[in-house]
Amino acid sequence: MQDKQFMRETLFEGAEAFKAGRMNRRSFLTLCAMAGVASSAVMVGDAEAAANEIVMWNWGGQSEECHGNAIGKPFEEATGMPLRFDTSGPLQGKIREMVDSGNVTADVCDGDLFDAIALGPSGHLEAIDYDVVDKAKTLPNYAVEHGVSIILYGYAFVYDTEAYGDTPPNSWADFFDTAKFPGKRSLYKWANGSLEAALMADGVSKDELYPLDMDRALAKLVAMKDDSLYWGSGSEAHSMVVNGEVSMGMVWQNRGRNIEIDTDDRYKLVMNEALAMPGAYIVPKGNPAGREAIMKFIATAQDPAAQLQLLECLGMTPSNPEAFAMIPEDQQPYAITSAMNIDNVAFNDPVWWGENGGDAVNAFLEAIS
Repeated sequence: MQDKQFMRETLFEGAEAFKAGRMNRRSFLTLCAMAGVASSAVMVGDAEAAANEIVMWNWGGQSEECHGNAIGKPFEEATGMPLRFDTSGPLQGKIREMVDSGNVTADVCDGDLFDAIALGPSGHLEAIDYDVVDKAKTLPNYAVEHGVSIILYGYAFVYDTEAYGDTPPNSWADFFDTAKFPGKRSLYKWANGSLEAALMADGVSKDELYPLDMDRALAKLVAMKDDSLYWGSGSEAHSMVVNGEVSMGMVWQNRGRNIEIDTDDRYKLVMNEALAMPGAYIVPKGNPAGREAIMKFIATAQDPAAQLQLLECLGMTPSNPEAFAMIPEDQQPYAITSAMNIDNVAFNDPVWWGENGGDAVNAFLEAIS
């Protein structure tokens, strides 16, 4: 009896500390899990703090500030619920572990749409309520049962203008042609983008990429292996270019503008045949803030004003067609869905990646090692 009373007092103290901001949400929910009770069983009256905020699980950095201003502020103004962040990174394995343990500490994950395909059927995600979230406010095929695309990012490449003069490269075929365009190349070492680029370089139409011909893609990559360097982060990709390690480099398209600035336009971004990737919001099963609140949050993120603010802050492109015509002129060259680029990009197939991504990454890493 004394043990139970001690735990009850500890939990209530934890609840009050959480509400007052002296304990973070993860620690509070961990305390509840250790006690073997749901957070709702601890909270009474105004102390229902676990349901009084939205926690986004993302990768941190500038994204925290940008999401907070673009989506968090208007959502809090409308609902009174602030947006908080867990910046440890929502990898698929970590999402599975969190849900399987019953200790769900995040309400929404800022991930990829292929995560929804991989995790939804196994019961790790809440289904999106499309009575609240609008399928028409994203691109076709990018509103699936367990996730919806909010922004788009892309894989494009930059090239050294001093190396190639008046006949610059303009396609992945040029990127892979080291005879015509000599010099080192850099590619992403986690398969996404690199496989599609290799296939387009080998003559596959951007509209006929999927299902990916893995043998063909890997053969093309291996053929350029001696001239290739591989990066694992955006900052690494950036430094390979600005430090002159490569004459052409695959980059996340939102880095292209910064690279042009940092090199005084010596390196230029090529958006032709860029691969558009659907960044998406997915909801862990049993999210603490509840299904109704998180669906309203996702609907807020579909607003064109919010998405245009993310574009300005992060360089991530709106997925809501209403926003396409509103993209500012100075952002047009770098935005996936701008009038300048939308007809020239290839669109990622999240279903193929969700169902085949693990095997594809393993085969890719073996081929380039």
